[in-house]
Amino acid sequence: MMSAKRFWTTWFIALLLVVAVVGWGLSQWNLNNYTAAVADRLQLLNELRRGALQQYFATAEAELTFWSTSSDIVAAQAQMNALWEQAAPDAMSSAVRTDYITGNPYPAGEFRELVQSGQTDYDLWHADLHPMAARFVTHRGYYDFFLINPEGYVIYSVEKEDDFATSLLAGPYSDSGLARSFREALVTPDQSVLSDMEAYAPSQGEPAIFIARALRDDTGEVIGVIAFQLPTTKILQIMKYDSGMGETGETYLVGSDNLMRSDSRFSDVSTVLTQEVDTETVGLALAGEEGVQFTRDYRDAEVLSSYSSVNIGGFVWAVMAEIDRAEITQGAARERPALAGALLFFYGLSLWTLWYWQGRPDANPAADISQLDLQGADFGDDGSNLIG
Repeated sequence: MMSAKRFWTTWFIALLLVVAVVGWGLSQWNLNNYTAAVADRLQLLNELRRGALQQYFATAEAELTFWSTSSDIVAAQAQMNALWEQAAPDAMSSAVRTDYITGNPYPAGEFRELVQSGQTDYDLWHADLHPMAARFVTHRGYYDFFLINPEGYVIYSVEKEDDFATSLLAGPYSDSGLARSFREALVTPDQSVLSDMEAYAPSQGEPAIFIARALRDDTGEVIGVIAFQLPTTKILQIMKYDSGMGETGETYLVGSDNLMRSDSRFSDVSTVLTQEVDTETVGLALAGEEGVQFTRDYRDAEVLSSYSSVNIGGFVWAVMAEIDRAEITQGAARERPALAGALLFFYGLSLWTLWYWQGRPDANPAADISQLDLQGADFGDDGSNLIG
């Protein structure tokens, strides 16, 4: 017969193994559930960022369309076209650059403060348009506002940077995003045209995006192009919002050249157009796919990556929302004490139940009669026990 010590040792180990297996299973179940919850949150954040970007560009397009149909802007463009045609284009360009750039009394970066340089026809036209355009740019958060004649000359700019009064067809910035947007707007006059984000030399090499649209007169003839320069600050604000992202979560954008279009959360300097991201999920996003999976990110850290893409004006950006796998594991681990307490209670209850059933007296009614003490019992003639 098994000794009590051996019995309890066997059951102690057996129950411990059962609890260990159940604990491991519950731990994996908890980790999987926690990971699924994080994945859902990442996908939601990805969708929110994508929606905010689409809304931002849709608003810019709506405002550009409004200005392109403004009778005041169309009339001003026609007037300036006539003025530019009356003079030699190069001479006109040199004159207005001297007045509003090299001869501007305000320091560089504040050239927009000059409303009227002199009393020429251009100065009077500029004084009429500039206050309205400058207020619009300031209040709506754009960087610059351009009017360009059909020959490619930038006849008006709020900021008066080095692109002002140059030719976008033959000048120093003929290969810029502004120039490409201008040329495309001329050949697709009923559409707004967007450029991809790229460094723009006149703006100190800072990243810029341009949106342009053709201007038509009353007869439907294209008489020029209106364009806005969109700053990257709004895009950075949309993407850097990290509420609900934990310690390592981030959202960012990547262009078709595999360069970031927003800043990395983990860098103290801007990573726009400098940080290359050539990961598996970025490739899937740029190919038009969307989903969520574990992968290595641009830091070579293992992350849970939610990926999709946004198509704005014909160019595609990957929209990424990621968080380190280590943080997911740590988050799931914070729930382990509750699981451990439940398992400890189950283990203790199992041992108590075993002790209870093992230690209770034998309840078998067919007990051995020889166990009864019959001595001294007095029975009557009929066999009944008599109690004196």
